[in-house]
Amino acid sequence: MSSVSVSRCGSYNIADVRKAVNTCLHNLGELSSFIKPSDRVLIKPNILLAKAPEEAITTHPAIIESIITAVKKEGAIPLVGDSPGGLVGRVIKHWKITGIEEVCKRLDVEILNFESSGVYEKRINGNHYHIAKPVLDADFIINAPKIKTHGLTVFTCVIKNMYGSVPGLTKVNYHKEAPKPSDFSRLVVDIFSLSKPHLNIVDGVIGMDGSGPSAGNPKELGMILASSDGIALDSYICHILGKDPMKIPTNKIAYERGLGEADINKINILGDQLEVRKDFKWPPQLSSSLDLVPSFMARGLMKFYWSRPKINPDICTNCKKCVKSCPVEALTAGVNIPEFNYSECINCLCCMEMCPEKAVHLEKSLLARLTSREN
Repeated sequence: MSSVSVSRCGSYNIADVRKAVNTCLHNLGELSSFIKPSDRVLIKPNILLAKAPEEAITTHPAIIESIITAVKKEGAIPLVGDSPGGLVGRVIKHWKITGIEEVCKRLDVEILNFESSGVYEKRINGNHYHIAKPVLDADFIINAPKIKTHGLTVFTCVIKNMYGSVPGLTKVNYHKEAPKPSDFSRLVVDIFSLSKPHLNIVDGVIGMDGSGPSAGNPKELGMILASSDGIALDSYICHILGKDPMKIPTNKIAYERGLGEADINKINILGDQLEVRKDFKWPPQLSSSLDLVPSFMARGLMKFYWSRPKINPDICTNCKKCVKSCPVEALTAGVNIPEFNYSECINCLCCMEMCPEKAVHLEKSLLARLTSREN
């Protein structure tokens, strides 16, 4: 039976976070039961955007510091690495603003740049994927995601966080190859299975609901969780937040492939027992109807379905990050704000995900409003 360890944690005070992380590890049999001295341990946070920790978009540095401390205590060698979202030209800015650079410098831990470290080409389910070398070269991987909603996959945590194993623009190109939510979710699960972490420690102190993973609202959740079964962990979190785990495409696909447990009745909860919440706001599954048609028809249907991203000119700073991140070049630079070519848009919502100002929102037709589901 898969086990999920849970510890309540109400703040990012380093003493509180360290206690919660250590409690989670203790419940699972201590970190020493997972790693050996001198192991090279890759810690993989979520560093989506160059945003301060209090905006709840990235893994909080207190979580990373606590994991580093635990790894060092076992005589292993911690390394921290990720590939931020979209087109990244100044990766160092992301590490600095998120607060993780300061932690790594203070604790003398190397930061790995997936953008320049090379890739291994891997094949699974008939598809080829590029995975950053540090991910597959590590002796042990600790996945350290943050609990957030996601406009395309509904939920992003353990499984989706390993999508950052793919360097730079390749992530954007994969969106182009898989425009349907179900297709993209299968792709995400492919990458998770190739880079499957050995242990997952989740930042659930403050998550994000609503229009995640970057334009939503910070949500106090007050928990840190850990498990070696990432599917069980994602499934339990969804359950606690009031969502049927099998309604999340990545959970369902991973479970059906035998990658982990998604049946809540078969997951052993260690530590604190949490009540199911009713105040977590899930995003509507606006594109779910597209899964009823063949993949080759998805793009054409998008423009008639009329659920599409739109830029608020009162918020947009015309930084053009959305233009650079669009996998199908459906956005062009405009005089005041970028302009959409909706005949090319595939509704991957990369523009919404990468907008640093939360200026991109969903504009919905009557049909889209009638067919969208909140749960």
